[in-house]
Amino acid sequence: MDERKRLEELRRQLTELDQEILRSIERRARIAHELAKLRTGTARFAPTADAAHVQALERAVTPPFPQRAVRPIFVAIDAASRAFEVAPRVAYLGAEGDYGWTAAHDHFGIGGEFVRADSPLAAIEEVARSRADFAVVPYESLKEGPIFPTIQAIGGADLKVVGERQLVQALDLVNRTGSLADVERVYSSPQDHVACVNYLELQHPRALVLDVRGPQAAWDLAAENEGSAAIVPRGFAGGGQELRVARENVGDEGELRIRYAVLSRLPSPRSGHDATAVLFSVHDRPGALHDILQHFKERSCNLRRVNSRPVPGEGWDYVFYVEVSGHTTDRALVAALEGVKRETKMLKIIGSFPLERPDPPHERA
Repeated sequence: MDERKRLEELRRQLTELDQEILRSIERRARIAHELAKLRTGTARFAPTADAAHVQALERAVTPPFPQRAVRPIFVAIDAASRAFEVAPRVAYLGAEGDYGWTAAHDHFGIGGEFVRADSPLAAIEEVARSRADFAVVPYESLKEGPIFPTIQAIGGADLKVVGERQLVQALDLVNRTGSLADVERVYSSPQDHVACVNYLELQHPRALVLDVRGPQAAWDLAAENEGSAAIVPRGFAGGGQELRVARENVGDEGELRIRYAVLSRLPSPRSGHDATAVLFSVHDRPGALHDILQHFKERSCNLRRVNSRPVPGEGWDYVFYVEVSGHTTDRALVAALEGVKRETKMLKIIGSFPLERPDPPHERA
């Protein structure tokens, strides 16, 4: 077979395979729709390709196909498979292309209507007042731990955490040439400007720094104007004219790992690889916290996190945040929480949610 005929044959095979893939995706969408109809009383718009499912697919990859390509492919397929459902309205923080926008799109894919909120409290309010179906808000940082004001606001609004997204936040400086010598002007969102103040003063003291709405606007202006650069989240691709990385990781604090919470008015269905978040306060007596945590130990419930924070205006009273492996419908956790409830001043279940990356088997209860 000559080269031309071989090329035509390969193209024919590729077309047939693409048709098979399309038919498979359509069948998957119908199954996902039937599955969603069975999720009564829970947050229906939850990924059907949960973390354990995706990890199994990653392990099943045959080299040289890259394992890292599996997750984005199946997240996109999962989002497209929800075509039979009404697109949910999702509130997120920040501008288009920023980290909150990225976390929301990572979770909901193309299957969402995304609306910007100016603060976590504003995003929570959108869901609490039924103006949005979900909110995606910063929930924990590796540097400072759980974000207690947000967690307390979630509990106060009687919302539930139904999902999580973990992002490594890093900022890059990009321009047309990829050369720092060409940087005369820098465009950045206000928050990214603040995060890079020391870098800009030390490395570009003569550059004019201009605040714009967000990463997308910064990218567009840097692409349009010679001698301009933009500060954008790592991996951001603004579309249109391509820009090159002139300097990586320009944030003054380097890389930051942030966990975002997906919030809903309805609880999340059990996935089998869940965590449950609980907020409580204790009575002022010796051994109070020990006695409460003992309920989890006696029922072999694995504590993933235990953090505390003073209650503003309440003297030396503390509120405790506990994250435990399992779902609130698990028999062992139901019994543990019943015991905890009897001994606490206040107990609030913030939500059970599927883990983005499940704990290894030896770490689960």
